[in-house]
Amino acid sequence: MTIGLCLFSLSCSTNEGNRHQPKTEIKDFVMDEVMAMGVAVDSLLIFTKAEEYRNAQAQFLKARFAYKKIESLTEFYFSGISKAINGPAIDKAEEYDDKVVVATGFQVVEEYLFPIIDESNLAAAVQEIEILKSCVVRIRALMEGNEFTDPNIFQAARLELLRIMSLGISGFDSPIALLSLYETNAALSGLRQILSFYRDETNKESWKKTDDAFAKAVNYLDRNTDFNSFDRAEFIVQFLNPLTRQVYDFQVKTGIKNNKWKEAVDLAKKDFFQQGVFNVDYFARQRPAGDSIYLIELGRVLFFDPILSGNNRRACASCHQPGRAFTDGNEKSVAFNFVGAIPRNASTLINAGYQKSQFWDQRVQFLEDQVSDVAANPLEMHRELDQSVMDLNASDGYRKLFSNAFSTEPLDTITPLKVRVALAAYVRSLDGLDSKFDRYFRDGSEMLSREELSGFNLFMGKAKCGTCHFLPIFNGSVPPLYYETESEVIGVPLQADTADAQIDNDLGKFHTYNRELHKNAFKTPTVRNAALTAPFMHNGVYETLEEVVDFYNRGGGQGIGIELPNQTLPPEKLNLSKSEQHDIVSFIHTLSDTVGLTTRPRQLPTLNNPVLDRRRIGGEY
Repeated sequence: MTIGLCLFSLSCSTNEGNRHQPKTEIKDFVMDEVMAMGVAVDSLLIFTKAEEYRNAQAQFLKARFAYKKIESLTEFYFSGISKAINGPAIDKAEEYDDKVVVATGFQVVEEYLFPIIDESNLAAAVQEIEILKSCVVRIRALMEGNEFTDPNIFQAARLELLRIMSLGISGFDSPIALLSLYETNAALSGLRQILSFYRDETNKESWKKTDDAFAKAVNYLDRNTDFNSFDRAEFIVQFLNPLTRQVYDFQVKTGIKNNKWKEAVDLAKKDFFQQGVFNVDYFARQRPAGDSIYLIELGRVLFFDPILSGNNRRACASCHQPGRAFTDGNEKSVAFNFVGAIPRNASTLINAGYQKSQFWDQRVQFLEDQVSDVAANPLEMHRELDQSVMDLNASDGYRKLFSNAFSTEPLDTITPLKVRVALAAYVRSLDGLDSKFDRYFRDGSEMLSREELSGFNLFMGKAKCGTCHFLPIFNGSVPPLYYETESEVIGVPLQADTADAQIDNDLGKFHTYNRELHKNAFKTPTVRNAALTAPFMHNGVYETLEEVVDFYNRGGGQGIGIELPNQTLPPEKLNLSKSEQHDIVSFIHTLSDTVGLTTRPRQLPTLNNPVLDRRRIGGEY
């Protein structure tokens, strides 16, 4: 497909008379693009009705490129209507409301128009375009009434760079037509224009460097347009990372401060691979009260102490073993007192803090609630926290640890809430974002091999892994705002043998929320440390990463013969060669990082009870 790159032409000249009013100029630019989007959607509707499909496709491209130029601001200010305009083409069931949000927008229309329209779907295509048209009318009204602020504009611009890096170049927005690289070009061109309005005499040198960084990135995209062969690693390291740092510098030189509210991304950092760039407290209900160092240490001791279990023989560390990246190596974890098994596989706790929900079925939102659930579960710890704190309160050692951790509060008693807060603080401290991969993309302090780089490019491109396991955290928390953690229906089989494939009988989120679309849905887990956490999937059905990649290569459950109408994973084969599959596994190995996370307490506090004081650190099973 040939696309006229004149669509991305940009004049970076600044109106000297208005250069001190960038917000006014930005609003004019946004409204011009909204108008262009509206005109293109109107033409798209006309050509589709007339069955002039080539012209319809051209107008579709014009409309989406116009949207991409202002995506940074529409997504920042109006995320709800933005999702209706350009969200995934998958209906979504609300967890806490018995309704289905029907997918609309560009991605839905794309499925009708590309690669060529099926005339039997003409009426449905027209209907979806009319819905899209109404959404454009809505965004125009919202933008007309919106008042932009300088901190918001820069925050939106910098988050757009993360969106491009994580979603844009992965094919997330254009899974059928594979137009993501052209759309990335449009998004960068729009950002370049928006930020150019802040150029003045005080920052002209910084702007020149910023403009040059934009030009280099756009030029690379102009020269490399094939989706499958695009070198995403080179593009990020050589172009997006330098551009991200330069936009940061330009903001500093412009004198515009960041917003002060808490976000998932710390914009005081220059780029998105810096250590500490993700704020784990954003994913918590509130910042934990107490001294963080002592709180984490208290949580560590509690994590390894079987006093929290009903038989004083089992600890959190029994199923989340540090030596296995906080998993246990079992298909399904051993149940309390060895009576059967827990229904699902034990997930790693490393980076578990960077999620908006917990458990495979996402039945709780916060780690504190996960602690309560596990403690009370008769198959897991089998002891209410109310009972455990009676023993903890009898221990001088524990009273001292709690006093240090909650030094701003009077220590009247140890409470279940304090136990939950301490354990959650410890789990949030298990930050594994300093892997070989991170060091390569952060500053090149460690190199990746040809196979590992190939695997990354496949993961983020042809194999489509990155459209669910989002860079750079590589879990299901959706960047750049991280408002939600996704679940997917991928069709995990009951057994690994695909000759007579049957769906696993665990219905996942359906058990929790009773929504039809949630049948067989499970939270998208992190891929980080996956090389250390076999076996895989919620039921531990696959023993190796090679088997997992093969499953996806076949098209998931539908691809291996399972009838699964609500599968969200595309059922088409990926057509990955054996060497390509090998490279993806090699890349996943670069995501391992457990350094400094596996320390066990040297001893447990005494409880003044001869029987209980014989309990083992980490439990007996």
